Amino acid sequence: MKIVRQLVLVAVAWWLRQGGTPTVAGHCARRCGRVPIPYPFGLERGCVSSDEFLLNCSTTEGSGGRLLFRTNIKQIETPENYSIRRISVSDSTMVIRLPELNDCYNQSGSPLNTSTNLDFNLSAYPQYIFSATRNALTVLGCDTYALTIGRGVDEYDFSRGGCISYCNKYVDLAKETTCSGIGCCQASIPKGLKRLHIGIDSFNEHKNVSNFSSCGVAFVGDKELFNISSRRLPTFDDLGKTSDLVLDWMIGWNVTCEQARLKSSYACGNNTECRDFVDGPDGPGYRCFCKAGCEGNPYNLSRGCEGN
Repeated sequence: MKIVRQLVLVAVAWWLRQGGTPTVAGHCARRCGRVPIPYPFGLERGCVSSDEFLLNCSTTEGSGGRLLFRTNIKQIETPENYSIRRISVSDSTMVIRLPELNDCYNQSGSPLNTSTNLDFNLSAYPQYIFSATRNALTVLGCDTYALTIGRGVDEYDFSRGGCISYCNKYVDLAKETTCSGIGCCQASIPKGLKRLHIGIDSFNEHKNVSNFSSCGVAFVGDKELFNISSRRLPTFDDLGKTSDLVLDWMIGWNVTCEQARLKSSYACGNNTECRDFVDGPDGPGYRCFCKAGCEGNPYNLSRGCEGN
């Protein structure tokens, strides 16, 4: 019995060292590495509102853990390998870390170290869509353009967008306040997207600008966090960077607040407001928010939101 107890203690110590939290009766792991996991999300059944909110905590020796999507649906281009950086219950958003695309050339115009396409597919996840209010396509470079192709639930429901970043001399982005199309451009993404393709390319392989601009960069990410003055015209030293993409999530889909209140599965706790979410491609959904003057987790049915 003593040996068994020692083995259990060793296993728990190893798990804590990896950044996880052991689950015991009545308790749920609420952190993966440095990322908190608020309800309705969780790492195992019994700790989530439904299986759609199950996540994975991937740990390796010496790492703090990576919070990842979980799915039993096998399909191409699913987002399981992209790290979840933050989950917010106050505004029902999730922040994902994505690699930035790059398009680099030597002085003769031959491509070097390019990563020119990215697909992100949320089709297997009914609760998520790309946030049209928080995200934007951003392109940096002097001979660079990027295109986006977005799709809803229907295969034939798609939209295209993009922008061109051009300059014929060096641009010090640290002195800029907005993306004007000279060295940097931005474009919005439409509402209701479940799948997003991003592609980057050059008009003339940077041949005419190689002395001051050898690379182009493109990404779709949180426009509220983007600060052009913190960036520069991309070089080979900028390869491998990541950006933060924002997802909107719903606690219920294909249902309105009025309909959800009549169901036993209604997910809003005490002192909350239910708001219809109409941007979803699958039809209406709903989300929960704390009433004015209250704080807490609006999805926590036992506590809900509490007044100050």
